[in-house]
Order: sequence, then structure tokens, then C-alpha cells
Amino acid sequence: MSTKPVAEAIRIESESGPTDETKSVRVRRGVYRLRNTPGYYMIRVRVPGGVITTDQLEAVAELSRESGWEPGVHLTTRAGLELAGIPGAAVCNYLTRLEVAGLTTVLTGGNAVRGVVCCPFSGVEPDEAFDVTPFALAVDRYYREHVTLTRMPRKIKIAFDSCPEDHVRACFTDIGILAVKRGEERGFRVIVGGGLGATPKVGQELEEFVPVGKLFPTIDAILRVFDREGDRKNRARARLKWLLAEWGIEKFRDAVRAEPVEGPFPDELAFHVEDFPLPPVSFLGVGAGAVSADRAQDFSRWSASNVLRQRQAGLAAVAIRVPFGDITPEQLDVVAEAARLFGGGLRTSIEQNIVLRGVRVEALPALYQFLLPAGLATCCAGKLLDVTRCVGSSACLSAITSSRAAAADITRALEAELGYDPTLQHLRVRVSGCPNSCSHHHACDIGLYGISKKVNGRAVPHYALLAGGSGAGERTGVRVIDIPAARIGPAVERTVRLYRDERRQDESFPAFVDRAGVERIRETLQPLTEAPSVEDDPAFYRDLDAERDFKVESKKGECHY
Repeated sequence: MSTKPVAEAIRIESESGPTDETKSVRVRRGVYRLRNTPGYYMIRVRVPGGVITTDQLEAVAELSRESGWEPGVHLTTRAGLELAGIPGAAVCNYLTRLEVAGLTTVLTGGNAVRGVVCCPFSGVEPDEAFDVTPFALAVDRYYREHVTLTRMPRKIKIAFDSCPEDHVRACFTDIGILAVKRGEERGFRVIVGGGLGATPKVGQELEEFVPVGKLFPTIDAILRVFDREGDRKNRARARLKWLLAEWGIEKFRDAVRAEPVEGPFPDELAFHVEDFPLPPVSFLGVGAGAVSADRAQDFSRWSASNVLRQRQAGLAAVAIRVPFGDITPEQLDVVAEAARLFGGGLRTSIEQNIVLRGVRVEALPALYQFLLPAGLATCCAGKLLDVTRCVGSSACLSAITSSRAAAADITRALEAELGYDPTLQHLRVRVSGCPNSCSHHHACDIGLYGISKKVNGRAVPHYALLAGGSGAGERTGVRVIDIPAARIGPAVERTVRLYRDERRQDESFPAFVDRAGVERIRETLQPLTEAPSVEDDPAFYRDLDAERDFKVESKKGECHY
């Protein structure tokens, strides 16, 4: 695909500044301006279904090495990749080289179907209905190329899941597609109208069972109804969830069922979707290797938290934890080499981790030792210590606070004791730099988003703390209290400790919040809101990674262009 329009947009911006037109051209190719870095850009890479090859990973690593951006490549909560710190003159070269590697940035922005998300364990999960990976890849490709549905009222996010665990948050997605069986017949439960952002909505069931052969017509009908009936005047109410709120699920269901099937869908997608080709992966494998005595406990903890025994006998899927979603080029090279030596394939996840599948169980000790020197053998992937965060104020135009610094502070506070408690591993913490919920802070036990509050006449960075949400779509978190950024680590630690000390047997965190009440949590955290004078504690008036006093510098984001 030609990069000339992108080059022209960047040229115009360098001479006279961005316009709506130049933003639209860039963003639809996944190119975004960086915060406080004029002339430099971020490129968002689409990873359909989270499936990525070793060669592609190495290509991304090389580009990241050239940009020199610290701290490297960012894994997004949509299982994509972001490369930042790219000079405007180099953007098109990056796009071309990504395309040569078989990667695309097309429609990672704009009002179209964004990259389709898939459960990273689909195809290997012992209790799954069936593998949905081929369907996710087929849907992604079809709507990436379907030019008539690339300028809808707002973006559409689609997620596929196949197993009992919540790996894609389908109920908080515009279109959530869950694999189900009716007897021996395979099909999908379809959920619509979910979404997060400043006003979260839990999705509603559109169809209890859609046969495999009807999946594409159903998705197409949903998109066409939305394209025709969605709000194009008020951007704040343009997402699919608002059309559902206005119409109700019954009216929307009737409209979808009555929508003529446009088609034609390619035969390979409509009837032979399971044969859709997956990117090639190698499987070489290596022998077992003993873990030294001083590492035995760490290996045991890693095995318990990061390893899933696959339904394929003798094989395991390993979640490689990527703290805060940031991975260096050198670490990407190690992951690629590990996949060549030990596994049968790689997947990115919305938990901002990388899953290595097809590892021989007897090779797990050797894999652990291979990953260890690169800092990639950290335990607790997808657990309490694995704090999810958005990119934050280091790069994002919309961010108010540094979510990365907050995530690091929270992790440090939990690591001292609670983070390794086996009875607390089910808890999830997510932090965003603004209310937009890119970390999915509404859909977890403890969620936080950045805000600014006046204290002693000064702007002070804070986080709104939410409690009792559920990624499975049962509920969203309730706002409890606003905590100064400088004290966010202790606030989360005290909240988790309160739950540990006062919960009933087998009581989930949302159930605890309901029983104990929001006021009990607020009472526990209230002392952390007391403000010192600037003279006594100047750090209180700064963001966690800042050397100067805080001021709000957020701007309107570019994702909708």
C-alpha cells in the first residue's frame, strides 16, 4: 500500500501544523503524534488475533532499536504493538518495512473495525469449546479490506473467546463472540454494545447461538445497521453502545435480523473458515535442564502462575510476563529465539504479555533458564502483581498522569508482602492516565484513572480509585475515593490488605465490596488524602516520575480521526 499520502500529511504538518485532514490520513495508517515531542510519531501495529511470527517479532525489534525510544516497544491492551520516537522523515520507511515483514498498521485508528482480538490460549485451552483463532483472523482480514465499512460513526472492536476464563473481556467490547456448542454443532454466542471509556456499558446478548456458517452475515448485519443508524453528529454518543442504549436490545436485534445479507462473502471465509492459513511457526524443541537450588522456589512460583498445560498431551503454553507492557528490542529478540528453540507459536495478549505455545513440559526448566538473564522469567503473569497500564503521559496526547510510574509504584508496594500471597492471586489491578479506560480500569477488582485536583491552590495529580469491577462483564467498578498520585502504591496495598483481613471464606473482591461497603474502603484510605504544604513535601505536588510541579498538559486524542 502506498505511503505517499502519509508522507504528504507529515510534510504539511511540519510546515503548518496538523489539520483534521492530515490527522485522518495518518491515523488510518496507525501513525500518531507523540506528546511534547514535535516532529516525532508513534506507529501502532495491528496483530490480528494476537498471532505473530518470530521473524515479525525480530523485525519489530530492529525498528525499535533504530528509533531508540525508551523503554522500547509497548504491548497494548488490544494485543497490538506500538513503536514510538520515530522522526517524521522515517515514518514511511518504517511502514514499508513492517509491510515487508507481513505486518500492517492499516485501520489501527479511525472509525473502522480495529484489530480483532482473540483469546491467546485458543486452540490449546483444555476446557475450550473449539479453536476460534481461524475465525478471528478471517474476520480481521475481511473487514480490513472491506472498504465500504471503514468510515462508520465510530470505531468497532471485536473480540473472540473460546474458553471459560476471561481473556478478551468480550462483554466490554462492541461485538463479543464466544465459542459455544449445541450438542455437536459448533457456533457462537454474540454479545453487542459493550464498551468502557468514561461511561462503561456491559454488552447484551444479541444471539444465544449463531451457527458457524452464519457468523459473517451476522457480523456484517450488525456493522451495516450501526453504519446507517449510529450517531454521526455527536461523537460522545457515537459508539455502538449508545445506539443500544437508545434502541434497546430487542429493536436492535430485530434490525440485525432484518438486514439483507450484502455479501458475497468469499467462499473460503463463509464455508471453509477453519482452513484459513495461520502464519507459519517452527517447532524444534530442546532437552530438559535442571534449575539450580537457589532458583528452585522462583521456578516453582513461575511454573504455578505462568504455565498452562495444553489439551495436547505433553505440551504447555507459557505466559511471558512483560511488566507494564514495555519490552526492549533485546528482549524481543530473546522471545523470538525462545519460540524457535522451545515452542510452536507466539501470541500477544490484552494483558500486555506474550504467550509461547507448544512447549514440551520436560523443557520448561530449560525455557525458564533461557528467559531468566533477559528478565523475562518473572512470575505472576495475569495475577495481582501484573498491573496493566495504558501508555500514559510519556506518549499519549490525552493522558493526565504517568500511568507507568503509578503501575511501578503499585507493584513495589505489593511486592513487599501481599503480591505473592496465593489467596490473592485472582485480584487484578489496572491503571489509566485519564478516564478513557485504555487499561480497562472499570473491568477489574481495583481500577485507577488519572485526574487533576486543586489542593492548596495548586493542581495535584490524583487517581480515582474504583473497586469491585469484573472483567467477565458482570459489573463495573464503583468510584470510591480520589488518591494523590504520590500515595497510589500505599492506597492499593491498603485496599488489598483490607480485603485479605476482613473477607469471608471464598468471598470474591466484588462480593466483599458489596458486603463491606464502599464507605469501609474509603474510611481506610482517607488518611492518604491529607495534603502537606509545598514546603514540607514538594513531591506531593508532582507526578511520580516528574522533577517539576504538576500541570495538566493533556490534549484531544487522535484515535477518532
